[in-house]
Amino acid sequence: MKCLRLTGPMIVLLLLPACGESKKEANSPQGADAAVEETPYGDESNASPAQQGDYSALYALGESCKLTPGQLAEALDLEAGQVEEKGNYQGNCTYAVTEPGGLTIQYQVGNERWPQDIVLDNIRTARESDLYDIRMSDSGDTYITRHPAQGFLLLLNPEYANPVKISFNYFNPDGPKLTEAQMAQRRENTYKIANYLIESYQK
Repeated sequence: MKCLRLTGPMIVLLLLPACGESKKEANSPQGADAAVEETPYGDESNASPAQQGDYSALYALGESCKLTPGQLAEALDLEAGQVEEKGNYQGNCTYAVTEPGGLTIQYQVGNERWPQDIVLDNIRTARESDLYDIRMSDSGDTYITRHPAQGFLLLLNPEYANPVKISFNYFNPDGPKLTEAQMAQRRENTYKIANYLIESYQK
């Protein structure tokens, strides 16, 4: 920006400090660029929500299931005998849940092997995209996200790598398909499991 050169000495004295001040503000690290750096995810008062506990065990990779059948039954308000562990591959576990009415739904729970920077990237993407369903956990310190095209939930805590993935499926070639209302209820069940996990592992 060019400053006007005027002939009156008094006016020049008044304008010169203003010109110098503008350059100083433009080059100052305390200007607009610095403000952007302080909020790397945009307007995110909850980008790093205050942690309500230590979740190291929840996000630690291992060979054991994150939930026993009894715990999963408790999370879904079912009897223990209605849940059976069907498989465990490196800590990613599959459970068969027999619901009232005879439907059997399979749920999968396990960690993704992601570094922390990928977790932060996914939080940013979910917050900025209208495609994602993103909500805060009941504990107030973990993002729970779902992409409609993928269906599964992710527990994304900005303080930890290896987010927890929760999904469900129903396959019965000889029986009826799930209605949209039934699908919605099973999706809601995955949120129950997510919040149960967080509460159970909170230390």
